[in-house]
Amino acid sequence: MPVSFYEAAWIFLVYAFLGWCTEVAYAALELKQFVNRGFLNGPVCPIYGCGVLLVVAVLTPLKENFLILFVGSFFLTSLIEFITGFLLEKIFHNQWWDYSEENFNICGYVCLKFSIMWGLGCVLIMDVVHPGIYRMIKVFPKLPGTVLLVLLLTAFVIDLIITVSMVLKFNKHLKHLNEAAVRIKDVSNEIGENIYEGVIVAMEKREELKENIESKPEYTKILQEYEKLMEHKSFGVERLMKAFPNMKSRSYQEALTRWKNYRNKKRFLK
Repeated sequence: MPVSFYEAAWIFLVYAFLGWCTEVAYAALELKQFVNRGFLNGPVCPIYGCGVLLVVAVLTPLKENFLILFVGSFFLTSLIEFITGFLLEKIFHNQWWDYSEENFNICGYVCLKFSIMWGLGCVLIMDVVHPGIYRMIKVFPKLPGTVLLVLLLTAFVIDLIITVSMVLKFNKHLKHLNEAAVRIKDVSNEIGENIYEGVIVAMEKREELKENIESKPEYTKILQEYEKLMEHKSFGVERLMKAFPNMKSRSYQEALTRWKNYRNKKRFLK
């Protein structure tokens, strides 16, 4: 059980890293490829660090009782996951994961299946994994441990700042995609031709219809802008969309869906 900030910080970082390893391994088995499944760019999943740290701090005195340990872990980790999902959506206007299709879910943020896995995982950690890790934290020399901890926490904060900036740019890009699509529709209405859907479909499918639309000067500039936005590439955005394939935008879901479809079709044609 942590008795100082030093120990608590190390517990958080160790399990944030182990959680990231777990997510990567799960994705590798499911998708047969490496995917950085963390919200941050670095090899950490803070939700795991927070979840295990909370369980260790609260349930260590009760760890000898399997039922209490499991039920406590079940509820504490589910609470952490729900709060994290809720806050991320409220702050960034995106729902990063969605368990809506799972049975017994709450607002898509948590579901019974993964809460049970959290509970069982924490029982295993408390009984088997954590004693050894905590022993290593205790015996590791304090001075180099403090220096390394400061460096890792600094990298963590920098990564957090970079990721937040990247998400804000991602949302701004979705906004521009949505605005471009709206302008296409407005011009279509102004000249009395209902070909808005045709313009979008042409951009996404690259069919002959695109040539017909490009011959109309009213659409050329907007179409070029829309195509540029669709072709936009960013390492950070690519990583986020791979890490959270079920992500939903609360403000620009239609734009996000069209962008995903466009990217998937281009990847399929390569």
